Amino acid sequence: MRAMILAAGVGSRLAPITDTLPKPLIPVLGEPVLSRIIDLLQKNGFTKLVANTHYLGNKIYEKYRDSIKIIQEDQLSGVAGGIRVCADFLKADKQTFAIIMGDALTDINLSEMLAAHKLSGRKATIAVKQVEDTSGFGVVCFDDTNKVISFQEKPKNEEALSNWANTGVYLFENEILDFIPNADIAPVYDVAHDLFPALLSAGIELNVYETNAYWADLGTHKQYRETLFDCLEQTIQVDIQGQKYSWGYLGDGSELKPGCFIKGQAYIGSNCSIGRAILKGKVIIEDNCTIEDNVVLEDCFIMSGSIIRSGCRIREMNIGLNSDICASAEPDQTAIRISPISDKRSMENAFLAITEMNNSKVV
Repeated sequence: MRAMILAAGVGSRLAPITDTLPKPLIPVLGEPVLSRIIDLLQKNGFTKLVANTHYLGNKIYEKYRDSIKIIQEDQLSGVAGGIRVCADFLKADKQTFAIIMGDALTDINLSEMLAAHKLSGRKATIAVKQVEDTSGFGVVCFDDTNKVISFQEKPKNEEALSNWANTGVYLFENEILDFIPNADIAPVYDVAHDLFPALLSAGIELNVYETNAYWADLGTHKQYRETLFDCLEQTIQVDIQGQKYSWGYLGDGSELKPGCFIKGQAYIGSNCSIGRAILKGKVIIEDNCTIEDNVVLEDCFIMSGSIIRSGCRIREMNIGLNSDICASAEPDQTAIRISPISDKRSMENAFLAITEMNNSKVV
């Protein structure tokens, strides 16, 4: 079966990470989120894959050109516009095909969703998940036969007619492609805003598949970090490379020096050097990082190629690619504050000065 991965977005809310890295390539415990999505699709029988790209699309092409078909869009054309660009590929087998976002992490059971779609006899199925706050989602209203009645876009909780969010995971029959207008008529065309209302107006029944699977759009620094922590805790089951320890995972070629003390859970990627540091709470360190002596990391994420210099205390932050962080308030610091440090101290006052390092133990 065939599937399309939507991978054209800019991911501006994840800047500066996405200044040089397209959002589908952001790492999730050693693997790009796009690789996690490809693995999910293949495990569920979707083996013929295509992705539309735009922003920094050459980087996606270089990594995946031998495993999936890549179609570069010169101009962004909306979700349905991207599907239109890939239409010839998707309809080649004249079978049901899947659409999935290239920047969201999920373990949805696509095989079960496909069975429900076939049983419904409808031309399209939307995966929906209950959410507590509807204001950040498009929600779907449906009846007791799972037939879609209407949509609401990011309603306030008190105004919401449903708390079932559209996850952006779809199953379509080939006929759906005929309802996407040509680019000269609709240069930009969306699925939720344009295609679905057009289908309902044409009398085409849409189906929903209710899921309680893990699903997270990695659209903000806060959500990205929380999702990484969920992976570390195995709230969502993902394959994690490296040696497993009681505290977490250690990648190939990485070294924990005597005096390193882990007080919580950690993922340490490949070829990292960790000095006499304290790792507290949940800490994720990607490949090729150096953590010097006399450092405290707490509930943070360090991207690959970074150096954390002696004397740093980093709490509740993401550190971008190839950063060099020292214990000072230099204006070129590249730490991305995720939420306020609880005691409101700035970086220059967050120097490490703790005596427990003298009593730290080797992991």
